[in-house]
Amino acid sequence: MKKLLVIISLLSMATLAWTQTAPPLGSAQTFAVLGAATVTNTGATIITGDLGVSPGTSCTGFPAPCTGGPGVVNGTIYLGAGSLAGPAQSSALIAYNDLVAETCGTNLTGETLGTTPGAVTLSPGVYCFDSSAQLTGSLTLDGNGVYVFQIGSTLTTASNSSVVLADGATSDNVFWQVGSSATLGTGTAFAGSILALTSDTVTTGTSVAGRVFALNGAVTLDTNFITVPASGSGQCNDFTTGGGSIISPLGGNATFGFEAGCKCGQGHGGSPSGEAVYQDHSIDLTVKSTSITAYIEIGQNSRRIEGTAEINGQDGTFQVDVTDDESGAATFAIRLSTGYSASGELQGGHIEIHRCHKDH
Repeated sequence: MKKLLVIISLLSMATLAWTQTAPPLGSAQTFAVLGAATVTNTGATIITGDLGVSPGTSCTGFPAPCTGGPGVVNGTIYLGAGSLAGPAQSSALIAYNDLVAETCGTNLTGETLGTTPGAVTLSPGVYCFDSSAQLTGSLTLDGNGVYVFQIGSTLTTASNSSVVLADGATSDNVFWQVGSSATLGTGTAFAGSILALTSDTVTTGTSVAGRVFALNGAVTLDTNFITVPASGSGQCNDFTTGGGSIISPLGGNATFGFEAGCKCGQGHGGSPSGEAVYQDHSIDLTVKSTSITAYIEIGQNSRRIEGTAEINGQDGTFQVDVTDDESGAATFAIRLSTGYSASGELQGGHIEIHRCHKDH
């Protein structure tokens, strides 16, 4: 009996050691972007949440007290150590150190997130990289709980890569502790709070459902969509429909139709569903979806749809980015696991995002 109790006690201790917790963000909770030296922006970046710089006071590409520019901040801008950015940086450093202190549950050193078997779909836990970490393709975080990524040096993402939240995973429970700097590649759809010891570079067209913090250096932005997460926020909160045509890569006609997302009344943050079809008539290419695995907000009027498909009768995967016509011309882009890609403004047809009202 005593041996049994000892074994149970040891298992309980091991469970406690492997249990991850979300760090308290304190004064940094409301910040979507927080830089130490400066925050610079090029292009029509939209930030939902506060923006801060401390101890520096330089901020370009956003409205006053920054230098002005095309960027929009749906929140408050704080500059200098004497503003709320000062305590926010202090809170961010405490959170960073808390993340460093978490016990590593799975060492993924040498593996590529989103590509290497064993690093494509992850459950809640603490994952560590002794040096750098790379995201290529789609990484699915599956299940309700806290996800912590401890990265010894740099974090980089490939163009059009995605972090997908599934089965109760939420962006407010995902944390990326980066030992030096983070660079998010063009068109990345990212989720979680990045706490980088040095700097962050968020390249053109990248979206972040989370936070971008640089504890000692700069945050550099370019036409991004960054939204501080609300408690329990998932990715599937509306649905999008569309159909029409674009010019194919060879100059011919390509047609598409789709319906994807979460229907209103089914609960926010649920699992996406739908279907999509695409035909490039110049090369007799036919794509028919077999499942929808991800539906991600990548801009106010833009969504990313990912899934599996039959591509000319063969199993494969697809990624579609769509923009409705509320802020300009509607656009459609598709990328296939075969290497095929096409994009352009609609030559005919319509794309519409159906937003759910709060009473749903």
